[in-house]
Amino acid sequence: MPRIPQLTPQDQDTFDSLFNQWQGKQFRNWLRTTYFDAKQPLKDLGISIPPQLRNIETVLGWPAKGVNSLGRRCVWDGFVVPGDDADPFGLGQIASENNLDTEIPQGITSALIHSTAFIATTTGDVQSGEPAIVQTVRSALWGTGIWDRRKRALSSALSVVGTDTTGAASEFVMYLPDRVLEINATGGGRWQVFQQRNPLGRVPVQPLVYQPELDRPFGHSRITRAAMALTDQAIRTMLRAEVSAEFYSAPQRYLLGADESAFQDANGNAVSKWKAVMGRFLAIGRDEETGEMPQIGQFAQMSMEPHLAHLRQIAQNFASDQNLPVSALGIVQDNPASAEAIYAAKEELVVEAEGATRVFGQALVRAQRDAVQLRDGLDVVTPELLQLRAKWRNPATPSMASAADAVTKQVQTFPWMADSDVPLEQLGYDDATLARLRADRRRSQVGVLTSSLRSAAATALADPTVAEVAGSRGDGS
Repeated sequence: MPRIPQLTPQDQDTFDSLFNQWQGKQFRNWLRTTYFDAKQPLKDLGISIPPQLRNIETVLGWPAKGVNSLGRRCVWDGFVVPGDDADPFGLGQIASENNLDTEIPQGITSALIHSTAFIATTTGDVQSGEPAIVQTVRSALWGTGIWDRRKRALSSALSVVGTDTTGAASEFVMYLPDRVLEINATGGGRWQVFQQRNPLGRVPVQPLVYQPELDRPFGHSRITRAAMALTDQAIRTMLRAEVSAEFYSAPQRYLLGADESAFQDANGNAVSKWKAVMGRFLAIGRDEETGEMPQIGQFAQMSMEPHLAHLRQIAQNFASDQNLPVSALGIVQDNPASAEAIYAAKEELVVEAEGATRVFGQALVRAQRDAVQLRDGLDVVTPELLQLRAKWRNPATPSMASAADAVTKQVQTFPWMADSDVPLEQLGYDDATLARLRADRRRSQVGVLTSSLRSAAATALADPTVAEVAGSRGDGS
């Protein structure tokens, strides 16, 4: 526990609480990272696997499949305000300067692995090349916070931003409602503390939480205990199948009524079992004393099907825990599924993605409110800023044909929707394509308006009365 003399006793207590909580969660966070990276060690039961085969590397990526299958359906698509333009409050520049298009998906993946991730918003050092507003997304491996149930927000947060040569944490950023403290180790047990004023009056860190509960405000990991246990079972089953395959490729034979010379070479030395099986058994003569022929037989070959059937059952249990179609785990059914069956198989995952984006969206919106307040020097959140919402792609990821059919039916029912950008967004067009379509629509509208004016002018000039008035002079003659 670092003791930092420059901190006040109250700040040291806050730092201690944050540091202890961060350390207390490290083991479980790294364990889930290990499962996500498919680097978890084999949990051998010590029964059916020979010692010389226990070091065979058996890798299974089911936990990553469970995380990525949901994460890729949570596609953030910017921010909107009802009745406002496509870039409310100029948030596009903040997002571009902080690479949020790539940072937010990584934060969502981290939240699915560790149950939570964090978005910190601070002012940047423009002179050193930083943007005016810096938004940093950090995983729970390198950050934590204390949750205030009454305020439904963090009362303090800690980010570990550096380690020394031994791997010990040596650089921290502690976020408080009124200050942001940078704490750096200078060697020899000495520390430096730099303070920066926080004008927001609240902690400028927002947690991205997956499946929060009243008793667990930081949520649950997508890599559940059941998912880890089932992954261990599947790895053991795959290794047992590998061991069985070794015996399967080498048939087990037996020899009755043969003397020791059948297992010796010309010099009387014992030959290897493999060489005896491959070469000598076909040239064994009769027994000199009895005159009987040795009996050679082969044991019935074992089947791989029990292992494969066990693996299929584990895959079905894992798919049920993760709300995945079993085909996503490489289990192919005999009969191809219909379109309705495919949609039904992914429906639970779509529903889960909708719930996840609802919670993620609130954190993203709060982070952008922090950014706007810091950038514009606002003391409070304005009513317009309270209307800010996060926009997400359809988690069902429909095909272009089905999306077009759905949009066509909606526009036919509500014709006024044809003048809105919402149908274009439902078709899956990205922001760049939408901007081009809006420009083309404006040019088309201007062209139609110009053509209408020309047609109206030509019609009017064809009227004799209008022509007479147009040809008359303004002096009344």
